[in-house]
Amino acid sequence: MTIHQPITAFIDARAVDAPVHYRPNRAERAFELHPAVFGMLAASFALFMLALGVAFMNPTLIVPFGICAAYLLMFFGVPLVVARTVPGTTGRFQSWAEFMAEGVETGSGHLTGAQALAQIMTVPAVLVGFAVTVAIVRAAV
Repeated sequence: MTIHQPITAFIDARAVDAPVHYRPNRAERAFELHPAVFGMLAASFALFMLALGVAFMNPTLIVPFGICAAYLLMFFGVPLVVARTVPGTTGRFQSWAEFMAEGVETGSGHLTGAQALAQIMTVPAVLVGFAVTVAIVRAAV
């Protein structure tokens, strides 16, 4: 539900900066997320391609699936190359347990690790579920 606010409420409002959590001796990653999240994304898209490839295995589909595989390699390979070109930082990287406990700061505010994973992995999980469902239907026909 929405609540009507008079225009004076917006005129008198002030922008407040979000609190910055200082972590001493913490190195920053190139994309500010744990590499396991990147791996989960890559694995989910690979599972999507694998499920559809197994369901519709046909010699005439080798070229289209090869193009899709090359695209996925570039889609996940280029960011890996870019991340490796970032100058070395001092300190240690955030562990998985720290990522889940501390979460991440986004443009819309702070998210816990579980909330961030839910936002990131929703669409890939739906795609994998769709591909598996299509594969089951294809196998039943």
